[in-house]
Amino acid sequence: MGAAVVLLFIPFVAASQRALGRNVSPTVITHEDHELVTSGPYRWIRNQLYTAAGFIFTGLGLVAASWFLIAAAALAVVLVRLRLPKEEAQLEDRFGQEYRDYVSRTGRFLPRWPR
Repeated sequence: MGAAVVLLFIPFVAASQRALGRNVSPTVITHEDHELVTSGPYRWIRNQLYTAAGFIFTGLGLVAASWFLIAAAALAVVLVRLRLPKEEAQLEDRFGQEYRDYVSRTGRFLPRWPR
């Protein structure tokens, strides 16, 4: 089961990286030429790299039968949840209404289900 999860999410990471292109950044700071990416997998989920990482590390914990890795994955999810407000505020400052509209139609970690 864990291996299947890891194998399922590896292409997801590749597609997300491809869609982001030069916009990927290890910091929460947007660059002057930063673009708001809303295509590819980003048309459904705003933070799919974080989602994929959570699933991949949980899958690795299952493969290794390691509660430590699973706990580390859970801790990473908590830390990402703490980081996201700052990251999203930066994006809202940079892109304004365009970003607010994007937030209203996409899910943070999973696709938003139609109402």
